[in-house]
Amino acid sequence: MENISRLEKTVIDNIRRIRQEKGISQLRLSIFSNTSASYIGLMETYKNIPKLSTIERIADALDVPVLVLFADHQNEPPAMTAQREKEKREQKHKQKLRKHIKDEILTRVASDLDDLLQMI
Repeated sequence: MENISRLEKTVIDNIRRIRQEKGISQLRLSIFSNTSASYIGLMETYKNIPKLSTIERIADALDVPVLVLFADHQNEPPAMTAQREKEKREQKHKQKLRKHIKDEILTRVASDLDDLLQMI
């Protein structure tokens, strides 16, 4: 981590944290931000420092305001930390629910497909 400013580290850390909280892979983020997956990987290990235009695209891909990526969470009050933890739990719950619904749909489609194939 050579020659990286505190602000650059904050932005990169926030990108990684938000990406992981939302369950977005590096590949998916790279596709939606018009970068390469290797760029995202190198950025998250502080080997690439994103330009402002790239930060804007990444914020759009993560569906967060750009300023969120610049926020220093190390010094935030406990109430803000608790709110963020609550949001993280809610996000995980939504992801589990989506997975359950997706699995249920796939099971039903597979069953219907089997029924159709037996008719043929």
